[in-house]
Amino acid sequence: MQSKIDLKLLKIINVLVVSGSVTKAAQLLNLTPGAVSYSLKKLRSLTGEHLFIRTKAGMKPDATALELSQRYQKFCSLAQENNADSIEVSREKLTVMTFSPMEMLLAESIFNLPTDSSLYRYVFLPYTASIDERAEKLKSGIVDVDIGGKLPADKLISKVKILSCDVVALSGVQNKALPTQLSVDDLYRARHAIWNVMIDYYCHSIRNAEKVGKYIQSRDVGLISSSIINMVTFCAHSDSIMLIPKMFVPMLTKKFPVQCHKLPAEFDMKYDCYMHFNTQITEDEQAMKFVDNVMSNVRDLCLSP
Repeated sequence: MQSKIDLKLLKIINVLVVSGSVTKAAQLLNLTPGAVSYSLKKLRSLTGEHLFIRTKAGMKPDATALELSQRYQKFCSLAQENNADSIEVSREKLTVMTFSPMEMLLAESIFNLPTDSSLYRYVFLPYTASIDERAEKLKSGIVDVDIGGKLPADKLISKVKILSCDVVALSGVQNKALPTQLSVDDLYRARHAIWNVMIDYYCHSIRNAEKVGKYIQSRDVGLISSSIINMVTFCAHSDSIMLIPKMFVPMLTKKFPVQCHKLPAEFDMKYDCYMHFNTQITEDEQAMKFVDNVMSNVRDLCLSP
């Protein structure tokens, strides 16, 4: 096996080991499956090894593939260590995967910090409902920070609960017909804007969960969107309503002509918001301190009156 292998090829082999699929690796790397397959073919030629065995559970790496993956991870770790003592920051960018209201909170929080907000280049990736895809992007290093519903336990991923909150309804301020405290009938009569991603709302009782499930399935839907902010704008200028975690209400009511409504006791829903990060980022003390300060600001904004 050649001792010198291009870093880009090592990154591809690392993502293949983590994802176990050419298609998933291509999505995570923003490449075509053909490009990943070509790189794999090139790696096989360089190493003289097959590298992967196809199984029902996906592509299983052999010892050489695992060695190359570890080589890439070791390089990334050493690169961070070598930069730790320098004056410059140890990374140039922070990549975050989350949904649009949290992007707005993060942007406001970052630029309210007393430190230099231009410390990093901030890259926001579209949120996905796929738990596997979110976890794979974190483990492969494509995403530094993931904010949203809770991910399953994984030794390569750390998590911090940001907030737990009630779920409320949002409508335009011109929608005078709706009371502050909504009834079950109010919800069934209203038109809804809904997110095309399933969000992790939950109830504390089986009976309420059953009632909520029936309501969710039978809503009168006026808009389906991939953007929560688009839904907020739609509700602000129509008679439609939407469900949203209460943690976003202080920010949204300041920036949009919308109002908050409590849900009936029968539809008492909760939401838990988590921040996840690749454990490798914990080796970058400056980045961890920065992220911690940003999330502290986010909590303050969510709890503001």
